[in-house]
Amino acid sequence: MAVLTEPSGDLRASSDQLCVVLGADSTEIRQRIEKALERPGRSAAVFFVAGADELIGLGVEAPAIALLVCDLDRPAEIATLRRVHREIQGVAIIAISPTATGTGVRRGLDAGADAIVFEPLIESTLAVTVSAVGSGQSVVPRELRATVHRPALSHREQQVLTYVTEGLSNAQIAEELFLSESTVKSHLSSAFAKFGVSSRREAAALFLELNGSQK
Repeated sequence: MAVLTEPSGDLRASSDQLCVVLGADSTEIRQRIEKALERPGRSAAVFFVAGADELIGLGVEAPAIALLVCDLDRPAEIATLRRVHREIQGVAIIAISPTATGTGVRRGLDAGADAIVFEPLIESTLAVTVSAVGSGQSVVPRELRATVHRPALSHREQQVLTYVTEGLSNAQIAEELFLSESTVKSHLSSAFAKFGVSSRREAAALFLELNGSQK
């Protein structure tokens, strides 16, 4: 594996699998990424850049892969991901994030990430994710697969979630829909499972995003 800190010739001409890493601000993260991509019999060139402007200015092209170290639950970092995706179209992007919410994962995918690796799993999943993305596949953490697909919500689940987005409590929703509070909780639990989330806030955010994208 070649680890580069400055451009060496034409990056596009490299015969290695080129991985350009943005946002790896700590030595620890850099070392973990480097070690994870050390694969016997397979060559990889890893190039670290300091910011989005530098990455965009390199003019990298497929089959290079961009590795963006970011927090998917932070809107500013989602904005950076979206910008990188827009400016280097055709180059696959792997987001390396602290363990994120289902909402963050969906936003990351919508912003242009082809795959997501959680930081605690870099050693066990980054190399195989790079291989999969290089073959044209998308990869997300198994436990959050439900966030990738648009869930089919029942009419009652949609009604309950609409009231959740308006800030109503379970008791208030039950009164509005002439249901028992336990039935409202049951509909919410079903919606949580379909979204792959565990909180009202996440479910409400995803529900609003889904409705907005369908208009």
